[in-house]
Amino acid sequence: MSPSPQQIQKHNKLLKQIQEIYALYQKGQLTQSQSQITRLLAKEPKSSHVQTLASMICAGVGEHDRALYHAQTAVGLDASNADAQSTLASLHALNKDHEQARRHYELALKATPSHPGALSGLGNTLSQLGEYAHARTVLKQVHDLMPDLPDPLVNRALLELDTTHAHRAIEILESAPQRIRKHPGLLDLRALAYSYDDTKSPEQVYQAHKDYGDELEKHIPPHRHTSLDLDPDRKLKIGYLSGDLHRHSITYFLEPILQCTDSGSFETHVFTTSAHRDEVTERLDECADHWHDCSTKPAQELSKYIKDQQIDILVELAGHFAGHKLSVFASKPAPVQITFIGYGNTTGLSRIDARFVDEITDPTPAADPLATEQLIRLPGCFLCYRPPACMPAIREPDEDRPITIGSFNNLKKLSDSTIKVWVRILEQRPDTRLMIKSSKLANSEFKDELLQRFSVLGIDESRLDLRGFSETTEAHLDTYNDLDLALDTFPYTGTTTTCEALSMGVPVLTLLGNAHAGRVSASLLSAVGSKDLIAETESDYISRAIELIDEGWRSAQQREEIRSQMLGSSLCEQEPYTRKVLDAYRTLWTRLCTRSL
Repeated sequence: MSPSPQQIQKHNKLLKQIQEIYALYQKGQLTQSQSQITRLLAKEPKSSHVQTLASMICAGVGEHDRALYHAQTAVGLDASNADAQSTLASLHALNKDHEQARRHYELALKATPSHPGALSGLGNTLSQLGEYAHARTVLKQVHDLMPDLPDPLVNRALLELDTTHAHRAIEILESAPQRIRKHPGLLDLRALAYSYDDTKSPEQVYQAHKDYGDELEKHIPPHRHTSLDLDPDRKLKIGYLSGDLHRHSITYFLEPILQCTDSGSFETHVFTTSAHRDEVTERLDECADHWHDCSTKPAQELSKYIKDQQIDILVELAGHFAGHKLSVFASKPAPVQITFIGYGNTTGLSRIDARFVDEITDPTPAADPLATEQLIRLPGCFLCYRPPACMPAIREPDEDRPITIGSFNNLKKLSDSTIKVWVRILEQRPDTRLMIKSSKLANSEFKDELLQRFSVLGIDESRLDLRGFSETTEAHLDTYNDLDLALDTFPYTGTTTTCEALSMGVPVLTLLGNAHAGRVSASLLSAVGSKDLIAETESDYISRAIELIDEGWRSAQQREEIRSQMLGSSLCEQEPYTRKVLDAYRTLWTRLCTRSL
């Protein structure tokens, strides 16, 4: 039976209303779109499309439980609604329930085989599930369907970067059509990938970051700060903005600052962009004077919120890593903005005033042209490490096992150059085993690919000990008891892993790089008095590794001495370090006052 004219008219009217509300949502007018969708829901609760749009808008404003309810309702009303299935799948993906996400993406594609959102989401979900070959196929299909959009390119490149192929990621991003080459999301990932590519010069890495910053700042106007209290000696409000304020490596370096800050001269405000809380979050919360949960605030609203708090100095902690808020810093919500701790390169933003480094990571004057920020060189090391409370005991080595060298670094850092040098070490000492530990190595597909990379260079898999994720920090650290020498990666060295190894009594051999990302371990080793572990060239790195291997197993007493040397060094002196940071804050504030008077 054909629909009546009245039914057709009603349908068209509803469709128009949905399109109008969706247009508001797309423009970022979330409050208005939420108000209108609420009214429409009251009239059309049985419409799967209205429920789907309600889910999208609720997700946009951070109301994830309501978003999930509306998506489930939409699917219940019409299981063949591909938009509803895809929306529900995306919410499961957000909750890291990747199997459920996959199921609903596949149901969406069963209803509409070329649904771009479902294809894209499925590709990303397959990547999270470790089905990399399948993910590559699906993401390439999305790109072929939408060659003029940046997101498919970004998703393909991100997969390559996550599986240690920075060069491939860059090739994908730089194959973009001219009209989308300056998309901020594409330039953002390109800058990150350049940091890991061992074929790029420091000047090229700098330019990739500056390309991003220049483009971002074109589209985001900065706030004006016209009524500042320019007293150089007054109590200052210091803000820290991050989405990693939980069990995350950055907290080892941030917690000492929060705990040791002079509350008489500084007031600390922490802005968290993640709703996740754990025992580390609780500790940080107790250290801060003010804790702001901003997990549901979009960038523009977050920027205004920070400005309304009258923050004097805002600190950026993530660089170009996942979940960063550089778009907030581009809007300049605080008169002084600083970046340090979290990232091994410049942000590329001119509106971030300063970056804290040291003379080893960024020697004067060669490093200054490689940053868009002013480089502020802290005396000694630019970092301070607080070891976790659950440090396991150092055990005597098992002398029935071979001497074991290895790395626990993020596998994005595993460049071809690094692998080739490690292979040369293994070739010269055929009784030595190489251990690599990373959460991705629990995945058989990724593990097989890594084994193949060593196999083509002549290293049999029997000489490789590939380990996956540890459930607890203590278990992760205890694995260092099975390691005799930690080998650093290059051109992007370790930071937390270098500190972890030393605190477990394992020496760390690093190669001194030509820019900050490749020199952090050198700064850390210098701070603990182990400059002999800093190699100047690849040949020097290999020679020193051979010498350290030939020394054989270190007794528990020898390893305890390395631990004591590290824990007793300036790298772990929290109060003196914090005073250096606070002095630098005060200096930057005084400069602002002097310039403005």
